[in-house]
Amino acid sequence: MSSEDDSHRRADSEKGRGTPRQGTISLIIAIFAYIGLIVSDPATSPFYAIESALGTVGYSLIVPTMLFVIAVAASVSLGYVAIGIRFNRGEGGPGLIYEMLGVNPAMLAAASLIQDFVLTDAITMAATVAALVSHGISFGMDFGAFTALADRLGLALIVGLAVAVVMRLGDKGRYIFAFMTFGFMGLILYTVFLPILPNAKELMPVAHDIFIPDNSSLTGISMIIVLLFGAVRGFALLTGFEASVAGLSHEEDKPRWARIAMGVGTVVAVLTFTSIVTYDIAATTKILELEPSHKNTLFNLWTRSKILPGSSIEIFLTLFSVGILLSGAASGAVAGSGMLRTLVRSRALPQYLSNPVGHDYRSIFIVHGSAILLTLGFGANELKIVAFYAISVLVGFLLSLTAAVKFAFYTRTYYLMLAIPGLVMVAFALVVNMGRYEGWVIVGVGIVMAYCLRKKWFAGGRQPINFSH
Repeated sequence: MSSEDDSHRRADSEKGRGTPRQGTISLIIAIFAYIGLIVSDPATSPFYAIESALGTVGYSLIVPTMLFVIAVAASVSLGYVAIGIRFNRGEGGPGLIYEMLGVNPAMLAAASLIQDFVLTDAITMAATVAALVSHGISFGMDFGAFTALADRLGLALIVGLAVAVVMRLGDKGRYIFAFMTFGFMGLILYTVFLPILPNAKELMPVAHDIFIPDNSSLTGISMIIVLLFGAVRGFALLTGFEASVAGLSHEEDKPRWARIAMGVGTVVAVLTFTSIVTYDIAATTKILELEPSHKNTLFNLWTRSKILPGSSIEIFLTLFSVGILLSGAASGAVAGSGMLRTLVRSRALPQYLSNPVGHDYRSIFIVHGSAILLTLGFGANELKIVAFYAISVLVGFLLSLTAAVKFAFYTRTYYLMLAIPGLVMVAFALVVNMGRYEGWVIVGVGIVMAYCLRKKWFAGGRQPINFSH
C-alpha cells in the first residue's frame, strides 16, 4: 500500500472518529431546542393560572391554593414521565390509553389532543395580539365602531403569518423560538430572586374592575370547598405535559434515548419552572394585594413590583414575553401535527394530511391554519378561547391518567400510583367545568371527531394503530 493511500486511510479514520462526537453535540442541541419550543406554552401558565384562582379564593388563600395545584401537577407529572419513557414516538397519552383502555377511548383522547393543540396555538396568537395592543401598536386606520376589532384581526393575521414563516425554516425556526423561551424563563427566574421594591405599592395602578373576595375568616369545610374550587381555576398550570410526548413523531430519526430525554426533560422543566415561579408570584400577590385588571395583568403587576420601570431588564423581558407567546403558537402547531401524523400512519386520517418524507410541514400548517381561522373567528379574544381550551385539556388528562393508573396496577409499577390524586382532582375539575356550555360543545365535538377517526380506521382495514410499538 502506498504512503498516499495510507494517508487517505488515516484521514478517513480520523473523520470517522470525529463524526459521532459532532453528531452527539448536534443531538444534544436539538434536544434543548425541542424542550425550549414545547415548554413555551406552560412556561406562561403561572400568570393566568394564579390570576384565575385569585378571583375565587382571595389573597388569604392564594398561596395554599397554588401549593395544592403544584402538588397535583407533581402527581400528574409522574404519569407523563412514564408515558414519555414507554411511548416516545409521538403517541403520548393515547398510546397508553390504546394499550390499557382500548381503541374508543384512545380515539377520544386523540381528538381531544387535536382540539387542545389547535386551541393552544390560537390562544397564544390572541395573547400576542393583546400584548401588542397593550403597547399601543395599531394600524392607525379609522373603521368607526369596528376600529378596535379591525386592529386585532389585522394583527392576528400578521402574527399567524409570522409564526408560519419562522416554522417554515425548520430546525432554524425551532432554534429561534427556543432562544425566546429560554431567554424568557431565564429573566423570569432572575426576577423571582429579586427583592420587592420598597416603593412597589406606589408603582401599582389601582384597579377595581375585577372582584377579589375576602375569605380570611373561612375555616373548616368552608375553607376546603373554596380551596378546591380555586384549585380548579388554577389547573391551567397543568398545561403542557401532554405536548411534551405528543410532538415527538417529528423526531423519529432520533435515537430512543434522545426521544426519552426530550419527552421526560420537557415534563421536568415544566414542573420545576412553574413550581418556583408560581410560589413567588402567589406570595408577592398576597403581600402586596395586587389587583389585576383587564388592562394590567398579574404578570405586569408582579414585574412592576420587582423591576424598575424603563430598566434594561424590563425592555428585554417585554421582548422575550412577545417571543415566548409566538413560540407557544408554534409549540401547539408542532405537537398537533405530530398527532395528525400518528393518526395518518394508522390510517385513521387521510394520507394527504401528512407528508411522510422529511419535515412534515403539511400537517404543521393544517393545524396552524386551523388555529388562525379560529383566532380570527373569536376576534383574537383569548379570554373567549380559553373557556373551550380548558375542557379539551382536562378530557385528555382524565383519559391519560386513568390509563397510567391502570398501567401502574398491571405492571406493579407502584410509584406511578402517586398519579391517583392527580386523576381524582382532574375528574373533579372536569365535572365542575361541565357546568358551562363550552364544556358540552368541546366534549360533543370531541366525540364526533373520535367517531370519525374510528370509522376511518375501520374503513382502512383496522391497521394496527401505531400508538403501540
